[in-house]
Amino acid sequence: MRGFRTGRCGALRRATLGIFLTLSTLSAVPGAALAEKLFLSLDRAIDLALKNDEVLRQAAEAVTGAESQVMQARSNALPQFSLSGQYGRNFLKPSLFLPAEFFGGEGGSVKLEYGEDNSFAGTASVSQVLWAAGRVSAGLSAAKEYLAAYRFREAATADFVRFSVKEAYFGTLLAGELLRIESKASEAAEEASRIARAGFDQGVVSEFDRLRAEVELANRKAPLIKAENDFDQALMVLKRRCGLDSGIDIGLADSLTAAAHPSGLDSVLGLMRARSPEIKALEHAVGAQRQFLRIAKAERYPMLNLTGYYAVQAEWSNQFTPSDDLIAKSAAVQIGFQIPIFDGLSAKGKIGKAKADVRTAEAELDRVGRDKELAVRQSYLSLENALASLEGRFESVRLAEKAHRIAIVRLENGLATPLERLDAELAMTTARAQLAEALYGSRIAEASLELSVGNTNAGAAAGDR
Repeated sequence: MRGFRTGRCGALRRATLGIFLTLSTLSAVPGAALAEKLFLSLDRAIDLALKNDEVLRQAAEAVTGAESQVMQARSNALPQFSLSGQYGRNFLKPSLFLPAEFFGGEGGSVKLEYGEDNSFAGTASVSQVLWAAGRVSAGLSAAKEYLAAYRFREAATADFVRFSVKEAYFGTLLAGELLRIESKASEAAEEASRIARAGFDQGVVSEFDRLRAEVELANRKAPLIKAENDFDQALMVLKRRCGLDSGIDIGLADSLTAAAHPSGLDSVLGLMRARSPEIKALEHAVGAQRQFLRIAKAERYPMLNLTGYYAVQAEWSNQFTPSDDLIAKSAAVQIGFQIPIFDGLSAKGKIGKAKADVRTAEAELDRVGRDKELAVRQSYLSLENALASLEGRFESVRLAEKAHRIAIVRLENGLATPLERLDAELAMTTARAQLAEALYGSRIAEASLELSVGNTNAGAAAGDR
């Protein structure tokens, strides 16, 4: 296996390029103008998907919302300024009813109007939290932790988008290769049937061989139709993954090649633990829950606030603006504190809930970490199995093609029957199809491993922001 790792992969890729044609020619529509076709490389398809995927756009909006929450949490540490004002026109002035005895009378009440026709009151106020037992800093830290978690979730979503595009792209390449194989097999069966009929008419081919050739031709129709439909369906899936309209004519610029062998398993596992966006998101979620625990504990401690205000009040009747003697002003600076004495065990309940949330988040982090490690190990072994099987598949194709050439030579020299040629063509078709499926399997295993590990560039970018 070690020799295969170091020397065989390059040979496999070079051999693949020699055996398989680029599917841009296979997916071409006869009569379509070249300028009207959109040719997609795998990288181009991934770029389109990252721009158009709806779930990824939702993840980006979640990040924007988390950024706003950080701004909101930061505001609690800054002074709060406000202005308020009120103007009123008194069409009927308010009145007071006082006992007549106040004015030297006897019994009853005396009605007195007060105020002026116009009234105005305005206030400018400022407030600042001086000490909150860590509530403000913990709230800001929790918001930042959630922001980081959402950014890594966005990176994890982008990883899945990449995987889904690769799965659709390689699936389309496989469907196109199988269609090419079935088309060539159908053409060969049709030619063999024609030769068998001509030989039968000349008396050099038996009726059995003629019937066998016709049966093989009939048997090739259904697989060909299925291959055509599978290819059309694969194209539709790829367009959907890329966010393209179903009516766009696309072609594929890449070919189906063997996957590259990964680095050692320990190295891959270490990379997953260090850079997996899913694990990083959960680590920050745990950090946010720990900050919420700090906030819950701070409920038991007092708060200290500084407030100040400046107020203006005026009332007037006969002028457009009030005179100075009708304007009253006031100002004050106050320090207030709030000390919790007994809250009905509310703080204790909040602390218990916060501790449970921390333990839940830590358990989720541990579960996902174990599952990710299992997924990496499984994907790694699947990729090794796929690469190991490719060597035999290439050899099978080589032998099947050689046997087919020998069968044709033997048939041309009268040493073999058309039946032997049909058997050789069937074996060659099967070997080619199995090789294409093995190549597809290696690329899907490679994509699964990349998804399990996580995109290192996306994860690092999310953490740096």
